[in-house]
Amino acid sequence: MSQNLGQSRLIGTWWRVPEEDEPGLAVYRREGAPLPPARGRHGFTLHEGGRATLFGPGPTDRRESTESRWHLDAQGQLHVEGTSGAAGAIAHLSDDRLTLRR
Repeated sequence: MSQNLGQSRLIGTWWRVPEEDEPGLAVYRREGAPLPPARGRHGFTLHEGGRATLFGPGPTDRRESTESRWHLDAQGQLHVEGTSGAAGAIAHLSDDRLTLRR
């Protein structure tokens, strides 16, 4: 995947869906995709220009957000600062599903 093509396809909000994980793979679904009910789901929004917003449950289970940075390196590795779960080689990317190798 070329870096520019990959970056434009990654822009948007992605939610972690551990229910769909496979061995060695972490699955994310794009905002708007049907997700099973879950308490405290983690996610992130990748913005153009390398800005990111991280989402997760706060101490009262309300969603909290934190500003961060992201980039896609020449080897196809996604790096999102501030979270180890949203980093890894892109194994699959479609319109509604992002799968990262852990």
